[in-house]
Amino acid sequence: MCASMRPLRPGAGTGVGRRFFLAIRAIVILAAMLIRPAGLADVPAMTETLNWAIEHTDVIFRTTPASIAEREAYLRHIWEEGCPCFIAESDSGAYLGWALYHPYRDPQVWTGCYETTIYLSPTAQGQGVGTALLGALVDAARADTKVHSLLALIVSTNAASLKLHEKFGFENVGTLKEVCYKFDHWLSLTHLQLLV
Repeated sequence: MCASMRPLRPGAGTGVGRRFFLAIRAIVILAAMLIRPAGLADVPAMTETLNWAIEHTDVIFRTTPASIAEREAYLRHIWEEGCPCFIAESDSGAYLGWALYHPYRDPQVWTGCYETTIYLSPTAQGQGVGTALLGALVDAARADTKVHSLLALIVSTNAASLKLHEKFGFENVGTLKEVCYKFDHWLSLTHLQLLV
């Protein structure tokens, strides 16, 4: 068999072949996933995902679990502000994660600035779900005339989230060092920004 006829497999061949394989894999993963607007029926799953992150990780500074009522009120507020919230689910309907953007601090002062939030089910991490959700947020922001800047405030040790945002063109604009103490260690917060 000539070299051009060899079957392509992961890790084999040239860098171009490897990139082609990864691109095809990403298409297959995204084809098996649905990104849709969130509804109130999604709040329990969203709350469960958030609480898992609060209780088991340091990617969020919060230490007390959220209630479903609290998260429902928050989601209603997001919608009143005209902001999107997306759900990722598998082609079989299994919940994978959620993402939204909301006004950054006081919107009368921080005109056009919105902060992104993404949380994935622990079993959905590393499967392209975050990429699909952040892509939906960036697309929505670019179509939203009130949005000028997307901000992502990410715990500095969360390499996967930093890399994901940088892949979409977010730039590191600074780090607040050791601003939270959780799980017996200090955490820093990296700020990333995308002008849309």
